[in-house]
Amino acid sequence: MSSQPTVKARGSSIFSLLTIRAARTTAPVLIAGLCFGCAGEEPPAPPIPVDLTVEIAAAGDIDPAASVRLSVYHAWTGTGDLRYPLEIVEGFETVLGTSSFSFDYPVEGGEGLVVYAWVDADGDGANCTPTVRGDLADLVEIEDFPSETVSASLLLETPCVGPDWFFPGPEPAGAEFASPEPARPELPAP
Repeated sequence: MSSQPTVKARGSSIFSLLTIRAARTTAPVLIAGLCFGCAGEEPPAPPIPVDLTVEIAAAGDIDPAASVRLSVYHAWTGTGDLRYPLEIVEGFETVLGTSSFSFDYPVEGGEGLVVYAWVDADGDGANCTPTVRGDLADLVEIEDFPSETVSASLLLETPCVGPDWFFPGPEPAGAEFASPEPARPELPAP
């Protein structure tokens, strides 16, 4: 048995006893691991501060004081087979007319910028219901991005659609879904 002094931590289990010698040899290894464990990785890129000015108009007889839900998205996120459109960055509530917003665009989260809005014409907080279909929407992809100052104009005229209805848009002409039917194994005759 060792005659080393011990430090008793709170609790009474045998696992709560730690020798000072063990603490002295473990602490430097732990600190070195924390210091050098992430040394090979670069820190993530800082977010881009974006000032967005958006002009929003609505077709039809929409109350100018109606609530407009505005969302900004990464146009694309992920890589390879895991690449997908429309990852939400930030959401805002505004009214028809011109509004300005500021947000931080997380560079490591994706690429491109899409601005989507819909007007809550009936004030129920939902973008259309099965019985009320008067909410209107629009979307614009910002072509000159990344940029710290962005302007967009939206004409809310398409009823009851989300951002995925507009973006990424229809398949290019002539493109076909290239997923061959899997081969079925031949079963022996009975």
